[in-house]
Amino acid sequence: MLKNGNGTTVESVRHCLYTLRRLLAPHNAVIPVTAEMLLKEPWTLTCALLVIPGGADLGYCRALNGPGNRRIAQFVRRGGAYLGFCAGGYYGCKRCEFEVGDRTLEVIGERELAFYPGTCRGGAFPGFVYHSEAGARAAELKVSKEALNAGIVPESFRSYYNGGGVFADAPSYADKGVEVLASFAEELNVDPGSGAAAVVYCKVGDGAAILTGPHPEFAAANLDKNAGGPEYAKLVDALAADDRSRTDFLKACLVKLGLQVTQNTTTVPSLSSLHMSSLDSADTAQIASSLQELITTDGNDQFLKDENDTFRVEKPEAWNMDSLQKALPDDSNESGDAQEGIIDYNAIVKHLVIHDEVPPSKATPYFNHHAFYSNLRRYQEQQKEGAAEFGSSIIYGEVVTSTNTILEKNPKLLRKLPNGFTATATTQVAGRGRGSNVWVSPAGALIFSTVVRHPLEKMQSAPVVFIQYLAAMAVAQGIKSYDKGFEEMPVKLKWPNDV
Repeated sequence: MLKNGNGTTVESVRHCLYTLRRLLAPHNAVIPVTAEMLLKEPWTLTCALLVIPGGADLGYCRALNGPGNRRIAQFVRRGGAYLGFCAGGYYGCKRCEFEVGDRTLEVIGERELAFYPGTCRGGAFPGFVYHSEAGARAAELKVSKEALNAGIVPESFRSYYNGGGVFADAPSYADKGVEVLASFAEELNVDPGSGAAAVVYCKVGDGAAILTGPHPEFAAANLDKNAGGPEYAKLVDALAADDRSRTDFLKACLVKLGLQVTQNTTTVPSLSSLHMSSLDSADTAQIASSLQELITTDGNDQFLKDENDTFRVEKPEAWNMDSLQKALPDDSNESGDAQEGIIDYNAIVKHLVIHDEVPPSKATPYFNHHAFYSNLRRYQEQQKEGAAEFGSSIIYGEVVTSTNTILEKNPKLLRKLPNGFTATATTQVAGRGRGSNVWVSPAGALIFSTVVRHPLEKMQSAPVVFIQYLAAMAVAQGIKSYDKGFEEMPVKLKWPNDV
């Protein structure tokens, strides 16, 4: 769980979400939560890690002092884990000293969590300005490899830094369960006491906390070289050169906190084309005809612009040299950075290919349309009750954002789709989970969303929410009754609608 809202900065939250989702998926969902949720919701029962990102720790004090901090401290003492980046690091210490003597920036005071029994003193380097890159730097960190014995751990690496502190006299607290995980390798602007601890591990009851002064969660791919002068561009290049070491260090830290990390942190796959087809080609033609009033033309291209997504509407035979050139990956460094970094999927134009005939396996190698429609027709012939429209027209994509988003968040498109129209995919890169959770689907998932035109007069007696429950139960029952022995399969529902 990642603290969002009062005290945090948008950039820190974005970087945390990007990095932690890459390192922890699919083992853990990374969910932003508000202070109110930390105060009132039963999050301690299911949370593996609470993350407090960068920002300003006084905002955290105002929101969480008293009941909130008592819940957090109890959660950690009972076996939970806390990870505080920069301001979250200051917040997890017994005492915070920031820019002492500067009338506009000075912050001095005791802190309630006190996972680190001493003082976090900063800024470790000069020049800090709120909401600015003026004091940013690529701080060199020397790693304490003996304290991190999981996986590949670097000797040193450069980490983004902007205003964080040093954990004063950290080696002297070894008898209280404090371990130094990394130290600043450069001269500091404040008195660090003994050592120059940049990242510390603190044993707290049955749980633990890791606090950082720098921002090892910041990936160079998500930093804009144009956000500062020439020196800032060099800073980003330096961070990019050490990105693998940064990732390895963070993995080791997460493992030390008891989490399971993914070993493969390759980039999220690019979106593929969406293929629309039907069991009866006349149905596809009817849908295509109804979409015409929504389509705008730009040169030789046709577009359907909806509230969430813009679709480029194509025919299978419409590929030309311009289309092929746009589809090929760009090998430039700039493109590579964009693919590695945070992706705004809403801004990407989706390719919608409308097929007059069943799509060939060459176009969709991971979904056999011929086998699907053949089995669907056989099933419809065997059924006495009329449900022929379900699955008779579909959109399939090898890699999509979310089948639910494609249908629900694009009302112009949705209004033109018939009852039973289904969106399915092999992989989702922005699947919609509970709350604000977004996830990349694991291999082998059966992903689909279906349009159901539910009569308004039945909303009271048969609320629409129950349809997803019935559908999930039907899938589970279908598997258990598929053949002899299948009834023993441990297929269950994960409430409300996952099997």
